[in-house]
Amino acid sequence: MTPQLMQAIKLLQMSNLELEAAVREEVDQNPLLTLASRSDGRVPVRREGVREVSGNDPLAAVAGRTSLTEHCAREAATLGLTPAEQQIANFLIGSLDEDGRLSDGAETSALEMLGVSGAAVSATLAKLQTMEPTGLFARSLQECLALQLAEIDALTPVAQGILDNLHLVARRDVRRLAEVCDTSESAVVETLSTIRTLDPRPGLAFDAAPIHAIEPDVIVRRRANGGFLVVLDTARMPKVLIDADYHAEIAATGNTAAVSFANQCLRSAHWLTRSLDQRARTIVKVASAIVTRQRAFFEGTAQHVSPLTLREVAEDIGMHESTVSRVVSNKALSSPRGVFPFRAFFAVAIDAADGSVSADAVRAQIRQLVDTETPASVRSDDEIVKTLKANGIVIARRTVAKYREAMNIPSSVERRRMARHEGFASSHLRR
Repeated sequence: MTPQLMQAIKLLQMSNLELEAAVREEVDQNPLLTLASRSDGRVPVRREGVREVSGNDPLAAVAGRTSLTEHCAREAATLGLTPAEQQIANFLIGSLDEDGRLSDGAETSALEMLGVSGAAVSATLAKLQTMEPTGLFARSLQECLALQLAEIDALTPVAQGILDNLHLVARRDVRRLAEVCDTSESAVVETLSTIRTLDPRPGLAFDAAPIHAIEPDVIVRRRANGGFLVVLDTARMPKVLIDADYHAEIAATGNTAAVSFANQCLRSAHWLTRSLDQRARTIVKVASAIVTRQRAFFEGTAQHVSPLTLREVAEDIGMHESTVSRVVSNKALSSPRGVFPFRAFFAVAIDAADGSVSADAVRAQIRQLVDTETPASVRSDDEIVKTLKANGIVIARRTVAKYREAMNIPSSVERRRMARHEGFASSHLRR
């Protein structure tokens, strides 16, 4: 496999964020390449001019600030994540708000959209929370401060008690805080002094660029006369231009070594632009095939996606299954029904009396069965299997257990215990 082909394959499976970083690296190494402005398409200043900019230019310093998303992506690359963990990390990075905290429901969305287990999300999140500055990826203000206290070995029982009662901190009720923390008022004041040195919004240290839960690669629009139009979201794609004039200048010098280097750079530049164009066309092809196969979902006539495999899409567009797999990795589309990763549309088929149903549809039925339980009618996995079979869905008990765990639904034993506890608490509240 040639280096050029390897480059094309790598570009194909990159997310937009990774692609931009890779293209910038190519531009830095190739004097014939420049990045076009995303806003108006104009060519930036020549790279010689960029070198002449003073390092003390305050405007240049502001323009070069790293965004929170970029920072987290770079830090994640140093954590030794597995491919599965990297996919989860990309999703969670895109779910950060400007303060650096995870948006509400981010973990649940990761479970539903990526089809991973709750344990996998929790393990990945724990690794992401080791990033600097400490406090990023917290799920609440309390957790953000707790992470920072733990780092300096200051997460004492008193500190935890204060974090659990921030409403009392807001009221400056030191006496009540001392009571609930079972300590002296002086200890509370001392701990509060430490807490006030922490950063409750670590994400604000970075460029305040807008953050999106998932950045789509393609946009799916409904046509006025029916059907859907699939277009590339070019606003998010890096654009490169080849400086042919600069190549001509070097060629005119007659310097053999310089001309040879310039020609090599020109070949690399052309290969990069062709690879980017091929990547864009392939993504649109795969997205179009997905929309065609999942038309009922996009039209809103189906609540869940239909069973679909990579091989089926590969056959539809005349490409190898491995190519489709690379395209599906780290890509997302925006549609009238929301923004979804490509992976969300590939559902395992499960036998049903009237054909096959997707794993998502089965998970939804399991969730519904559990949500409608009463303390006296908690269903075991075996009972869920029987209920699904009565509804025409044949599924193994171990599969039900796997889906249940992925949705963070406790076992029937644990659900019964929780139901008894809640019933006991309710009876005491009524007294």
